[in-house]
Amino acid sequence: MKISKQRVVIIGGGFAGAFTAKYLRRYAAHDFEIELINTTNYFVFQPLLPEVASGTISAPDAVTPLRYMLPGVKFRMAEVTGVDLDAGKIRLLQGTRRFPQTLEYDHMVIAVGQKTNLSLSPGFLEHSLCMRNLADAHELRNHVIQCLEHADVTKDPDVRRRLLTFAVAGGGFSGVETTGELAEMLRRTLKFYPNINYEDIRVILVQREERILPELSPQLAQYAAKKLRKRRIEITCNKSIASATATDVYLDDGTRIETGTLVTTVGNGPRTFSKNLGLELQRGKIAVDQFLRVPSCKNVWCVGDAALIPLAPNDSGETRYAPPTAQYAVREARVVAKNIVASRESKRLQSFAYQPKGSLVSLGNYKAVAELFGFRLSGVLAWVMWRGLYIGMLPGFSTRLRVALNWLFDYFLPRSIVQIANNPGVATTYRRYAKGDVICRPGQIIDGLYTVISGGMESRIPNIGKEEDFVRVFGPGDHWGERSLADETAAKGTLTATEDTRVLILQRSDFQNLSAAFPPLSEYFRKISDKIYAPSLRGGAEKHTDESS
Repeated sequence: MKISKQRVVIIGGGFAGAFTAKYLRRYAAHDFEIELINTTNYFVFQPLLPEVASGTISAPDAVTPLRYMLPGVKFRMAEVTGVDLDAGKIRLLQGTRRFPQTLEYDHMVIAVGQKTNLSLSPGFLEHSLCMRNLADAHELRNHVIQCLEHADVTKDPDVRRRLLTFAVAGGGFSGVETTGELAEMLRRTLKFYPNINYEDIRVILVQREERILPELSPQLAQYAAKKLRKRRIEITCNKSIASATATDVYLDDGTRIETGTLVTTVGNGPRTFSKNLGLELQRGKIAVDQFLRVPSCKNVWCVGDAALIPLAPNDSGETRYAPPTAQYAVREARVVAKNIVASRESKRLQSFAYQPKGSLVSLGNYKAVAELFGFRLSGVLAWVMWRGLYIGMLPGFSTRLRVALNWLFDYFLPRSIVQIANNPGVATTYRRYAKGDVICRPGQIIDGLYTVISGGMESRIPNIGKEEDFVRVFGPGDHWGERSLADETAAKGTLTATEDTRVLILQRSDFQNLSAAFPPLSEYFRKISDKIYAPSLRGGAEKHTDESS
């Protein structure tokens, strides 16, 4: 008797998610229908992000398309909005019109990772830069180049000092590598800025523990600190950044650093998806058992940074947990793939246990520190091994070749100082519709507040059990969408352009932020909504023209 395929849905395309799909495909491709959902269509090799920010590696060469990386795995670019754990259904939004969809699963693997929690300290959310994805690396690179461009021409010494001071919060792997690459970028590009000397620049690494790189031995951490200080990088330990403004950073002892650049590599927290699952979070993560299963949930697994994975107790008998590193994520992916296969075949599951091979940290300027298989290395040899190991970990031959060529060219060629323009994230956009165009359909998630500039629109909502539909007509100056945006619900009717129409759209998140910050505006929209829509709810379809907008 032929057994039908089970559907495994993996949420997240980082190390844990992508390698889970890869191993499942390898172990039991004929037994499972494997689908991976991610908000972007590429896999980011996060350890290379500091080199993308510094210009050592071009951005397209540091990522791999998930469709290319995972042949035989169905990929869906969408946003997961929730899960019905009892029914085994995933709710998501996909496509340009963002219609809600439902996807059933037999097994679900949660691999959404974590986000940088910038709400822990005042000013971080408004003024700090992160280093978690490709957009972050682009933003940091553009920001640094902007600082150099302005510092080269300004005559104001205070402005110049702030522009040329760069602070990094966190002395772990990510913080040290970001600091090293930032300093190297500044050193390599200053020849294009004749009015700036390297002595004018301050790069400050702030670590709240007693030394940087606490994951490594004290000897290697001391070597790393020595090499960084030799390159005029200031290291401040036993202190943390308490707050930030647009022009200053304040440490917890009251020290003030005049800078407009703060890079944050600390303060991880759960994603909204994890918090909305209805599961109890421990240490901001989803607790799993030794088999990587989520307790009390049928066929739900969790791996990567989002999971709190128990390890064997230490010598003191204290429970240890898997750290959020790529090495662990790849091994977790292998174990969870084997366990999904084993659960289908009613075989014994494998407990997760892993002894890492070691750690490597690049310091920039062709230096690194490493602990591999019990051996400690530093200097150029460690740097060569660091690059060799990362080349081996990159997915796909073409990606490895492109990264290797980037490194080769960087040795002989000057760094580029091209400032790649990013979308500035404007709050409003204009759109044009022809007569008869359907602008929005029932069930669609509205993307913003629509205000008619010219032309006209008609909204038609079916009145169930009534003779007439509820109809609302919009002319220049009228607005539509505030009701669904305020209630966070999908559109209930069809919005159509009655003539050639031009509209101004205030983006969804900006509308919600503005309404929350300015109560009179929120109250205005509430009154308008009650005036227009309340009659249809009381009974009797009426035609309305909103003249008060």
